[in-house]
Amino acid sequence: MKLPEYTGKDYYILALILLPVSVVISYAAMGPALFGGLGIFFTATLISAVVLGAYFTACGWWAVAMKERFPREADTGKKLFFMIIAFLIMSGLVLLLIFNLFERIPFFHYSMDQGRFIWAYLGLGFVNIFLSFLFEGISRFEAWKANLERREQLERNFRQSQLQALKSQASPHFLFNNLNTLSCLIEEDPNAAEQFLDEMSKVYRYMLRPETGHLVPLKTEMQFMDSYLFLLKVRFGALLQTAVEVGPGAGGSLLPPLALQAIIEDAINGNAMSRAEPLTIAVTAGSDGLLSVRHNINPKAGSENAGQETNLGELIKKYELLGQPGIRVREERGERVIGIPLINATDTV
Repeated sequence: MKLPEYTGKDYYILALILLPVSVVISYAAMGPALFGGLGIFFTATLISAVVLGAYFTACGWWAVAMKERFPREADTGKKLFFMIIAFLIMSGLVLLLIFNLFERIPFFHYSMDQGRFIWAYLGLGFVNIFLSFLFEGISRFEAWKANLERREQLERNFRQSQLQALKSQASPHFLFNNLNTLSCLIEEDPNAAEQFLDEMSKVYRYMLRPETGHLVPLKTEMQFMDSYLFLLKVRFGALLQTAVEVGPGAGGSLLPPLALQAIIEDAINGNAMSRAEPLTIAVTAGSDGLLSVRHNINPKAGSENAGQETNLGELIKKYELLGQPGIRVREERGERVIGIPLINATDTV
């Protein structure tokens, strides 16, 4: 059975305070009689330590339950209120148990004293209130530290994915293919060549833009995709068919930059294309808050997973770091469908 953990320091702090608190509670109950002999001292301290250890563990269960019930920072006051009230009630019951156990041990020659019980209750109550605020402070610090580490990891992942995308597009192979296409267009259709060069410059301008954040508006990403898909369609011709249906209402949503480029690149690298079986890619934004990329599956020989684990894996990891719902991937009737959650500005880290 897993013990409750409000913070990562719960049982370290419990180990430090359990013995001193057990001695203090035993002294509050018995007074100077606690030191009437080693047997009395060790027995009383052991009983108090066992009972208090179980008590602090039970407090941990309740604290964790309240933490899950009131996860928002704005509810911290409510969370602490219900925690402390429960701890104070439990403190009285635990002290009654300890005092009654002391009475049942013959060689203690002990009888419960109401005044000592009140002082013990006040002391244990103070310890509970102090620990409640201490653990809450540690919990807040750990959350801040975890969030900072998550942001740093997201930053590293963002730079890595951006560099990976840039490498894939700035590779000699990519440049050769596009320059070769441009060269052919210059001879055949100078006007088309001029448009191709203009769209190619837009692609690189977007990819080389300054890093302004981990997310971009869907509208901005789709403007980039128009240029990117234009290059691909000129290059592959009838071998590649694309359809994009994204309504204006979804344009304000956010997503990681180059997310669609990574998925489309996976589809092109991993699937064979022919006039008889062209690669068909459809991009749609539905009412379910997902941007869906659907393409038929026709794996290249010996490269069924080429590029997919790298590009899609990086994108999945990025969504995890952003604390957003995961990317959905499914295959049905010879098609692969990838659902990219669109992010509201209010949900960003």
